Amino acid sequence: MSPSGVIMAVAVAVIWGVNVPVMKAGLEEVDPFFFNAARLTLSAVALGLLDAAERRGRPAPPTPWRKVVLLGLLSSLVYQVLFLVGMDATSAGNTAIIVSSGPLWTAVIERVMGVDRHSLRAWGALAVAFIGTLLVTLTGIDDPVEGASLFGNLVMLAAMGTWAFASVLSRPLLETFPATRLAFLAVLVSLPGHWALAAPRLDLAEVERPLFVALAIAYSGVLSTGIAYSLWNRSVKDLGAARTAAFSNLVPVVALTVAWVFLHEAPRPLQLTGGGLVVAGLLMWRTARQST
Repeated sequence: MSPSGVIMAVAVAVIWGVNVPVMKAGLEEVDPFFFNAARLTLSAVALGLLDAAERRGRPAPPTPWRKVVLLGLLSSLVYQVLFLVGMDATSAGNTAIIVSSGPLWTAVIERVMGVDRHSLRAWGALAVAFIGTLLVTLTGIDDPVEGASLFGNLVMLAAMGTWAFASVLSRPLLETFPATRLAFLAVLVSLPGHWALAAPRLDLAEVERPLFVALAIAYSGVLSTGIAYSLWNRSVKDLGAARTAAFSNLVPVVALTVAWVFLHEAPRPLQLTGGGLVVAGLLMWRTARQST
């Protein structure tokens, strides 16, 4: 595997792991749809600057707008809204573990679309990860976790399915189209939808900690959905969608640790068991793929 692709995938996993508790704390202070619209506006600015810096004055390449708009609606609008609603209705720990199940859905979609095939050993490993995801999804019913709910967990699963589908669709386009520019245009396409959702609910007068909210939006916008989007697309180009998604098993490790320290979300036994199965299954899956 490309060393640079691995480094970028790990960096994205760490950024996203920290982003989960940061967003969770920010959503307690301000309307979720405003938070999303504001952070993605910052993302568009950050990605636009990165795109301009990469082109160094050269003209932008021809844009396949149909594909870009489709990917933008999937990865930057539908996914982001589902992610937002799911996170608002469940815990930071559950969010992180379900996010780490991304490779499972990516592998399934690749198989359905005929993009890639996996051995029985690889499918067995993904089955272990699926069992772990199922346990985490059910956390909050038999073993309640503060702030967790079955509805939030299921919406988060839908978000990850959407993200996996968009990742698989993006790979052929990334063979010929710059990763940063694709990330920039995808976010730009989604902004009218996000502000349309935020505008009717906007009331900043109720925000008690405006500086904290501004910092949370800045981190989530510039890093998590800005620079990280570009790094993710570059890693997909170098490693492939499924291999890049495998590094998301670092997300729950980072997020659970940060949420425990700063949000006082102590992990529960069912949550840890499920998370352990997800990480173990994905590591087994990666080993199985490397040996074929």
